[in-house]
Amino acid sequence: MKIAIIGGKLQGTEAVYLASACGFESILIDANPNVPASTLADRFVAGDVVRRDAQVIDAMREADFVLPANENDQVLDAVCAICREEGLKLAFDMDAYRISQSKIKSDALMHEAGIPAPRYYPDGRAPYVIKPSGESGSAGVRYAKTTEDVRGFLTDCADPENWIVQEYLAGPSYSIEVIGTPEAGYRTYAITQIHMDDVYDCCKVTAPCAITEEQKSEFAKIGKGLAELVNLHGIMDVEVIDDGEALKVLEIDARIPSQTPIAVLYSSGMNLLSELADVTVYGRFQSVQRDEEKFSVYEHYRREDGRVVQEGEHMMVSARPLSVSAGLFGSKVVISDYKQEREDFRGIFVNWADSLEELGEMRGRVRAQLGV
Repeated sequence: MKIAIIGGKLQGTEAVYLASACGFESILIDANPNVPASTLADRFVAGDVVRRDAQVIDAMREADFVLPANENDQVLDAVCAICREEGLKLAFDMDAYRISQSKIKSDALMHEAGIPAPRYYPDGRAPYVIKPSGESGSAGVRYAKTTEDVRGFLTDCADPENWIVQEYLAGPSYSIEVIGTPEAGYRTYAITQIHMDDVYDCCKVTAPCAITEEQKSEFAKIGKGLAELVNLHGIMDVEVIDDGEALKVLEIDARIPSQTPIAVLYSSGMNLLSELADVTVYGRFQSVQRDEEKFSVYEHYRREDGRVVQEGEHMMVSARPLSVSAGLFGSKVVISDYKQEREDFRGIFVNWADSLEELGEMRGRVRAQLGV
């Protein structure tokens, strides 16, 4: 199986790694010749999709299917148009993505369906979280301690209609992926816990999660229900928070995610890219779902000026071209721009074990070698 991946930053890094893990041949396409994932793929093609560079079109034609791994509207529109004109199989649902891209649209959909979610200002109680409607993850998120802070922001903001203000809920955050089509049906996968840094960016993902079987069932039901609501053809991830009352949906994103798929792979044994390829190329799932019930952790570390810190994935955007190492700093897998002759580096550290205790000991040894 050959895949053309469009975009080599966070999502592209995830996709290329998953492609290698399931034995796919990967062609990575990006206009930036030094994009982080450029050195991870089997082949890298530097070219502009929007301009329809000849080498880009040729590479896309080679592939069994095309996967956009970015959130650039111009690029996504161009990829969809090229695939439509060339008759190429596309592992992406633009209609579902447009709904999930707008927090205003997706929140309205959830509220109409009665799916639990944080309440909007002025309902609920302070503190609040202020988010740009068109961004995913932690991009642009602000914390408002009081209602006065909210009013001040909305007064000073040039485009208040493009922002949402929700009550801030305290509690653990979880994510689940959904893959499928109305014809093939929908599958959900291992639930991961999302750990945030000081600027609300995910710095660590762990699986499995310490939640009840009832919560697992409820979360899977929510995920499949949302996939049906957006008429999903492809992949979507759903993030919730457990505020002690219920699992409340924070956001949905109908595109290949970063971070969580690798944690899911080493916890359950299920490769989400392989699953997505099945429904894209064959129109149905080819494998039986399984769960190897291992404990996995996926986290980011950066060393700069002699100091190692753990941060959210935003730091990986500015990484140099990456490589995969086994055993570096005692970690089972490291995806990083580490070079022995350089002091600074940025990296993704992945570990897994048969028990939580064993994983904790392993992670402790890695952090000790890093000097955290």
